[in-house]
Amino acid sequence: MTALIALDTQSIKNSISMKLLSSVLSIYFLLTLIVTGVHIAVEYQDAKNEVQSVLEASEQTFHDILATDLWNYDLDQLNITAESIKRLPDITGIEVKGADGNVLFSSGKTLDKTIQQDGLFWHQFTLVKTMNEENTDLGVVRLYSDRSVIINSIKSGVYTLAINAVIKTLALVVLVTIIFRKLLTLPLGLLARHADSIDPDNAVFNRIDIAKNTDDELGLVQNALNGMMEKTADTIKKLDTVNRELEKRVVERTEKLNRTVNQLDIERATLKEEVATRQQSEAALEQSLEDLKRAQGQLIESEKLASLGGLVAGVAHEINTPVGLSLTGISHFEHMVEDIDKLFQAGELEEDDFSRFTKDSKELAKTIHVSLARAANLVKSFKQVAVDQSSEEIREFDILEYLEETMTSMNSQLKQSDVNFDVVCNEQILMMTSYPGSWAQIFTNLIQNTLIHAYNKGQTGQVTLTFSKRADSLVLEFKDDGKGMSTQTIEKIFDPFFTTNRANGGSGLGMNIIYNIVTQKLSGTITVESEVGQGSSFYITAPIKLANV
Repeated sequence: MTALIALDTQSIKNSISMKLLSSVLSIYFLLTLIVTGVHIAVEYQDAKNEVQSVLEASEQTFHDILATDLWNYDLDQLNITAESIKRLPDITGIEVKGADGNVLFSSGKTLDKTIQQDGLFWHQFTLVKTMNEENTDLGVVRLYSDRSVIINSIKSGVYTLAINAVIKTLALVVLVTIIFRKLLTLPLGLLARHADSIDPDNAVFNRIDIAKNTDDELGLVQNALNGMMEKTADTIKKLDTVNRELEKRVVERTEKLNRTVNQLDIERATLKEEVATRQQSEAALEQSLEDLKRAQGQLIESEKLASLGGLVAGVAHEINTPVGLSLTGISHFEHMVEDIDKLFQAGELEEDDFSRFTKDSKELAKTIHVSLARAANLVKSFKQVAVDQSSEEIREFDILEYLEETMTSMNSQLKQSDVNFDVVCNEQILMMTSYPGSWAQIFTNLIQNTLIHAYNKGQTGQVTLTFSKRADSLVLEFKDDGKGMSTQTIEKIFDPFFTTNRANGGSGLGMNIIYNIVTQKLSGTITVESEVGQGSSFYITAPIKLANV
């Protein structure tokens, strides 16, 4: 049997009686504070009203005296009268102003002298002199009082009220503590001692008989404990029987478990062999995956080089025209020089011949200059785009101007189609710090993808590139009015090697390259919206200023 432990409510940190006592006293204390506070507030307001009445009554008492002093403009007598009024117990300040608003007398706490105005209140009245049934306003008097006057008048009552509340509270604490200890704490302590004396190993218990009234809460607890002890005794007897049966089953299960362990050892050895085989297969798969990734990277680079090669061919074709015109002009100029030289050597050169030569020379020079300037512009645009595509450097550039240079490099491809490209932006210059080569690749792939997939050969179309700013990001909407795409195509459009133009040599890497550039290199996002027959819209969002990494 376990040893009896003497239980005392002082050793219980969370005593129910203490909780109840604390709750009751807390509520009483709170109510006492509220009632006392309300009482004090009422007393304060009554006292304030009484002082206010005194201020108002002072108007009847001193109006005529002050009006006479002010009518006679006897400021000395006015000061004496006002100072005597200020000495009244309920008045802390007085202020007298003339009809012109100037202060004639001010003493004590007033609005003009007191910075802290909380608790200050007053009564104001006008000094009127009646002569021949005519009223003349002489000035204004303001009598002041403050919170200290009210507090002094109710101080003794508040002290009495507070002492009374403290005495009542202490008396209630003592009475409630005694009652709680007698009715709750001591009986619960006895019940706890009896409950602690119960020995689970012994099936014989003594009944508890402590509560005088078996119908109250303590009686219910006592009856519940007695019932629990009786059930516990029956349970102990049943447990003894069950334990004997369990011991027999344990022996049988142990033998069965040993047989199972031996079988598991055999299966574990077999599993190790299978794991080793699978590890070899996984290693081979990982090697194959690495090979596929390298092959994919090589294909992507090949796609980029192919795009750059297309630009080279297009620029070469575009340059050929202005250079050819320049060569033709120079050849014609050489013939003109030979003709004018022959006339000069023969002494047959006339003024009209020389004027015609000068005029034709200027026209040829202008034609050659325009052609060579166009060729130089093409070379400049291609050079910038080609250098940016082959480098991996971040620099500041005008995205609108860069788009124009990229489209100039692709002019030969654009001429072969009947698709019109428009650029829309609210700003003339849109500077950004990013990878210009990556943007050139995006523009090139989007334009080529649109020309190949969105329109049939010879079909007219309209493509709009809309640039806008959103916070610190650039938003590009690339919209066409072409064939559009099905839901299945939209779901796979950014997958590598997916193409709807495989029969005509499509690699399926163009949009995948754009996706990788936007999401990885430019730290942006790209989405697509499209319906069959309604065209397609690509939305690219990327930071305007990309930090160097």
